[in-house]
Amino acid sequence: MASSRNSEDMDNDFGLFQEPEDYYPPKPDDKVEVFERNPEWVTAGTSSKITVNLLGAHPLWGHYLWNAAKVFANYLDERKHIVQGRSVLELGAAGALPSLVSACNGASRVVITDYPDHDLVENIRRNVKANVPADRIAGGLVAVEGFKWGHDIERIAELSDSGTFDVLILSDLVFNHSEHLGLLRSVDRLMTKPRADGSGGGEAFVFFTHHRPWLADKDMDFLTRAHDELRLTVTRLVEDYTGAMFDSDPGDERVRGTVHGF
Repeated sequence: MASSRNSEDMDNDFGLFQEPEDYYPPKPDDKVEVFERNPEWVTAGTSSKITVNLLGAHPLWGHYLWNAAKVFANYLDERKHIVQGRSVLELGAAGALPSLVSACNGASRVVITDYPDHDLVENIRRNVKANVPADRIAGGLVAVEGFKWGHDIERIAELSDSGTFDVLILSDLVFNHSEHLGLLRSVDRLMTKPRADGSGGGEAFVFFTHHRPWLADKDMDFLTRAHDELRLTVTRLVEDYTGAMFDSDPGDERVRGTVHGF
């Protein structure tokens, strides 16, 4: 059957299905958090404050400065030897606070990654420009890249002269249980392997909070698999109560407010 309506009529009808300009709520403004470093730990020539720009909202939770990142940043500031003269890779960096501290504390190379979303990646670049000494940026010692865990790993490996990294940072990532395999594959390929005598290997630092206490065992599965499947030594480094990120969330507040570091 043929329609008697012409194409112009049909084109006009499509306007019925278009949302008004103000249909969607406006995108929240970016926000800024200032991380105050312990004055005793600040490297000469770097700022005592790190200004972290955060997206107003993001579905991958990259718009918060998580307590685990703050605790680990302090841990790195107090123990600069962990990164000094070593290559560093951060996965799922969000605001990238631990990477910024690593860059300020003499890491030889810092590669900061998060999911390949334009807003996330560009926000990290802004934070690098705002906080990392200009000479280190000009020297190409800090790189920011999008990276989906477990995929296109060789592209990230090429960002290190050796093809691997001495220090891997995983800050508040293990809550994403469906991505444990991708994370483990990334760690296995990108962390420097020890020499034949067992010396010189890389380290992966995993700091996190049990945001959903009833799923704490699933969070811990990541460490179990790292030990059993990758044959990595798992050592507890930190257990620090900071208070919960969100007061109204369900579950034991003490559990939700404690940062664990391995």
